[in-house]
Amino acid sequence: MSKRRSSKRRKAGKKGSVRGYLTLLLFLLIGFFGVSIYLGQVERPTDPSPNRTTALELPPAAVPGPDSPKVVVWNGCGRDGLGGKVERWLRHSGFDVFETTNADREDYPFTLVVARSERTESAREVAAFVERWAGVGQYLEQRKDPAEADVLLILGKDFPDSLPMDRSGL
Repeated sequence: MSKRRSSKRRKAGKKGSVRGYLTLLLFLLIGFFGVSIYLGQVERPTDPSPNRTTALELPPAAVPGPDSPKVVVWNGCGRDGLGGKVERWLRHSGFDVFETTNADREDYPFTLVVARSERTESAREVAAFVERWAGVGQYLEQRKDPAEADVLLILGKDFPDSLPMDRSGL
């Protein structure tokens, strides 16, 4: 009987070492896949050139200065979300957007840039910017006391849906 017991112990010892190796192999595979998943989620630059931007990247936003025109944006064209898009575009370009809301009506045929304060040069600056980058905008002067902002930008049906986010020409 003693011979049988020793052979059973040897077989059990071999099974234990095989299980140990399999357990170690399993942990190594899990670790390998975990590291692979982690590295797949880390953002790596695909193009080493610093001047090239992809479609999802935006250049750094300009910080409005103390002399920057204060702008109110009204969406008067009826397209949902355009006012918010223009607000981000103007802020990104260095303008101080005070408020964005829907206009009193949704059928403005043309985009209007209205000077509301004594700072007409600010309104002309916004009008020139919108004309240059969006290709639209008619300049008007209609002062209001007290003016909540220097410029009122009313988006008309002629305002484009896509806007350039590159400030290189500013």
